[in-house]
Amino acid sequence: MNAPQWRIWLVTALLCGWGMLGMRFVQKEQWPMVLLCLLLMLSNGVTLWRLTKKGK
Repeated sequence: MNAPQWRIWLVTALLCGWGMLGMRFVQKEQWPMVLLCLLLMLSNGVTLWRLTKKGK
């Protein structure tokens, strides 16, 4: 997929943000929020992979 560079940077920033927020929730032991952050990280990780894969 031929994605604009700003979108790749945005998804990367979101991925990092969810990771940092997830670590904060782990420290506070708020497990439902940790699971939500992990789910959103996974979703953004898949999006980033799709945006940067070669081919189509």
